[in-house]
Amino acid sequence: MNLTQPPYDTSLVGVVKGALDYYGIDTAPAETFVLSGHAFVINIHPELCPSGPYCWNQERFRDLLPNLGIRMEQLGMLVAAAPAADKGELEARVRAELDQGSVCSSLSLDHQLVLGYDDAGFDLSQPWGEGVVDSTPRRLSFGTWQEFVQSPPVAFFKLEPCKRRSESTATASALDFAADFWRCPDQFAWETYGTGSQAYENWIAGLDSGHGDDHGNWWNAVVWGECRERAGDFFQRLAAAEYPGPVDPRPARELAVDYRALARLLYRASDKTASAAAKRGFVEQAKNLDERCIARIAEIRAH
Repeated sequence: MNLTQPPYDTSLVGVVKGALDYYGIDTAPAETFVLSGHAFVINIHPELCPSGPYCWNQERFRDLLPNLGIRMEQLGMLVAAAPAADKGELEARVRAELDQGSVCSSLSLDHQLVLGYDDAGFDLSQPWGEGVVDSTPRRLSFGTWQEFVQSPPVAFFKLEPCKRRSESTATASALDFAADFWRCPDQFAWETYGTGSQAYENWIAGLDSGHGDDHGNWWNAVVWGECRERAGDFFQRLAAAEYPGPVDPRPARELAVDYRALARLLYRASDKTASAAAKRGFVEQAKNLDERCIARIAEIRAH
């Protein structure tokens, strides 16, 4: 199978799904979002910076990936201005992994799959199409990394198959992650950012301070809306007994309804034509609904 990255707004899940598909690990999109824990993630900077989807502690996210039958390991990270020898060493490490059949990805402004390489550089995926956005250049030139001179540091990762956890264990660990992400934001947040419950407080503060029309408001809303939409899909299928796991059909149906409603609220908050007051109202409603979902998940795990 060809290595391709699906056009998810959540590009981190996109590279995971692309690797799963490449390795022939049959996993539905909703499973990929939920069993990795990402369906429950939210991270917001007080000024609604578009970096929210990227700048959080992802260690426990990577710990959950064996739920899907895959592991993700960071190979290294450097800025484009790093010494050529250091960049050459990291390039060689990535090439060696590719030569051994591993899937690799990069992260600077967005997560991208490394599709291959030639004598001059790496070919990178463009999940939203060629030339659509500047955050996903199609190449990384060896030696200069000229495409990323004005970008954050470039990190490389290896994704490889592993033994997949049982559905029951995977679902339980993902739901535990959901509750922890909401209730223990300091475990996941970088300095100045807010995760879980704190994320919504930051979002409201950002709207109140005039950032409602910024690109970051739109981008955060569509990414976190996509995550909650996939959570709704997962619980709908769980309620229909398509996935085995420690969840009864009735609360699963309730979670499906609430997560889909939550996704709609976040998408409405992304509307560039909506007023700041309207966006604030959508975010406040989303906060209350997200909190209710997490409370229901915690009740499920307590039984």
